[in-house]
Amino acid sequence: MPAELSWNTPNWLSGLRYALRILVLVLSGAVTYFLLHTLEAYRGNSSLDLRKGELPMVWPARTHLAPTIVLFSVAAANFLTSVAILTLSLKSPFRRLYQKRDDYRVIAGGCRIILWTTALAVFTLLDRASNASLGHYACANRDVESNGRFQYRTICSEQSIAFYLAVGVASVEVLSLLVSSSPPSISPKPDQAR
Repeated sequence: MPAELSWNTPNWLSGLRYALRILVLVLSGAVTYFLLHTLEAYRGNSSLDLRKGELPMVWPARTHLAPTIVLFSVAAANFLTSVAILTLSLKSPFRRLYQKRDDYRVIAGGCRIILWTTALAVFTLLDRASNASLGHYACANRDVESNGRFQYRTICSEQSIAFYLAVGVASVEVLSLLVSSSPPSISPKPDQAR
């Protein structure tokens, strides 16, 4: 009786996939946090001490948040998706289903890469197209001596950090897709004891 063939994924490859998913979770969570903090800094003046004569800062009416909201939405969605995937992968029925569906991994990874690439392109284009975008306006005015210089500096640095972290997440997603699309090894199934 010929030996049956089975598809095996090496343990180190599974560990690498899991580590990359955790890295995506952490990086997308960091992007979400920085952009959420940016929106809070835009919205409020909580760090001002009015007793020391600091006046609340007022943003121009034409300031728009579209680039920040686009990147924030993608980061938050990717963060929640990563949490769901990691949580469900700890349950054995889903883990078996997920391990058998390599096509699902490749398609989902490709969709996440397209989503991150689109978000980064939209963020860059909208931010450069308008002097009134939140990040562009904050970076242009961060050195102006005004009541809002601390918020401007905070928003400018956090938007830059969030952008580069998003580039890092997209890169890790590409690496994760390459690892997920690597073919499993074929080995003969050991004869089972009768």
